[in-house]
Amino acid sequence: GQVTVHIYFFLLKGLDMEAKGRQQQQLLFTALVGVGVGVFAHWLWRKWDTSSSLRAQRRQGPIDETSQPRGLDVGDTNSKTSRHAHQALQPANPMVMDEQFSRNRMFFGDANQAKLENAFIIVVGLGGVGSHAAHMIARTGVRRLRLVDFDNVTLSSLNRHAVATRDDVGIPKVRACAVHFADVVPACEVDARVEMFTAERADDLLSGNPDYVIDAIDDVNTKVDLLLACNRMGLKVLSALGAGGKSDPTQILIGDITDPIRDPLAAKLRWAIRNRIVDKSASDEENTERYKRAISNIHVIYSCEEPKAQLAKLTDEQKENPDQYGAVPNFRIRVLPVLGTMPAVIGIGASSFVLCELANKSFDPLKIQSISHNFAHKTHNRLVQRDAKVFGNSAKSEDGQGIADQLEVTYILERVWKMRSAFDFERNRATTRNMTLTRFDRSKPALIYNIVLLTEQEALWLDKETKITGSLAPMLLQNCEHIDVDYSQYSDGIDAEAVKVEQQSLEGLKKKRTNPSLQQHLQQSSVSSSTTQQSHKTPVHPSLQRKAPSLETIKYVHEKLLAMEREWLR
Repeated sequence: GQVTVHIYFFLLKGLDMEAKGRQQQQLLFTALVGVGVGVFAHWLWRKWDTSSSLRAQRRQGPIDETSQPRGLDVGDTNSKTSRHAHQALQPANPMVMDEQFSRNRMFFGDANQAKLENAFIIVVGLGGVGSHAAHMIARTGVRRLRLVDFDNVTLSSLNRHAVATRDDVGIPKVRACAVHFADVVPACEVDARVEMFTAERADDLLSGNPDYVIDAIDDVNTKVDLLLACNRMGLKVLSALGAGGKSDPTQILIGDITDPIRDPLAAKLRWAIRNRIVDKSASDEENTERYKRAISNIHVIYSCEEPKAQLAKLTDEQKENPDQYGAVPNFRIRVLPVLGTMPAVIGIGASSFVLCELANKSFDPLKIQSISHNFAHKTHNRLVQRDAKVFGNSAKSEDGQGIADQLEVTYILERVWKMRSAFDFERNRATTRNMTLTRFDRSKPALIYNIVLLTEQEALWLDKETKITGSLAPMLLQNCEHIDVDYSQYSDGIDAEAVKVEQQSLEGLKKKRTNPSLQQHLQQSSVSSSTTQQSHKTPVHPSLQRKAPSLETIKYVHEKLLAMEREWLR
């Protein structure tokens, strides 16, 4: 319109209006307006015709399943993989890209945003959780995505899928995502793999040295295949647990695979992993170490909410021929009710965690369910009683030392130690039910920066050690492992006979460590003596038998508490 007006006025200057008359002026104006309307109508018709053609082709079925490094063929304006694929023919305008990701750059910084744009992320499972995770990752500017899923979009999945529409029903989920991602971020290279993840295909599907893998699979055996493959290949992975039957988004947490205690899928997952890696010919200690290594790099995002709905019952037809109703063999048939908001929140939470990790702006998520007021009250009472009994501190007396209050105890349990032993960092049912709070440095009061969460056995060991020095454990003061501590320098302040017994015990441990022949003899002797003692005592869970930590561990705890003290006093 602006061009037409300019041409009109330009031509008017070359005409003698007085000579030509008003009629010639009107004819010229009408002709120019007609040309402008015609050009606009032709452009509008071409746009409508292209969009209609693309929609018709997409309804004909999935395209040829040949996964290329770039999942979208944008070289053809009639490509079936994008409604607006012809727009991607134009090179990305730097000014447009800068403005599109300007808020990200303000949050992450230019260098970290560039790191995200060059990252490579794999999402396995493009249902409710995976589609939302991949969607937000693409919108953040990540230019390399690999999407893996064998399933197609269905009408029933539209209540939770991030981008699929009714036009996408019947096409693979990964293709639906690739189509819509191209409309938002044409520069994002989507490698769409329409296939099921299996252990045999793991090396190919996880190839390319990805920076992070998001597991959004809802089948236990397939999840185990993926998690073990990531562990074998040294890949970082975040696994999304069950979102079905739940509705409270405030109870979503991110932690280690050992954190969810009441989550059925997490329990099945841990059992399946342990069952896969156990070597029956190996000892229990070796299998335990093998299991710890297998789950060491697995993070999970889960909801600690109790399910509000159960799996739907099978119909009579499904009971008679169950194999005919599964998506693939050995997959579950019963349908789990899903509120569409929950997979979306979990998927977006997963993408937020992964993006912040890759952009050097990681956060410390709440890993466990918030403890109840009643539990915090009981724990605080036990701390007060223990501080009075072991350290002789009466907080209510005038000369008594201060002690952490109930709110501070809640913070210590949830945010500082996350319901884990400060000496071991492992969380299971046995340790969770046998935890206590005690002082780390005997010379300081039981305030928030001097309290550690330990098992009963670990707390007894620490109290005994700090009683010898009156402050920190001897191994920390002497900068050596526990079995190398020289207790003779503290003999003035403790019972001489106790020192002698302790030194004899440590000498025996040293010989056991250095003398193989004596080591076997001591092991046999310890087994016989422990058998006699256990006949009169209740057996102790193996995870509760540990006492002395390593020097590296106790140094880490000490440095963490010192940092908390500096911040608290500041």
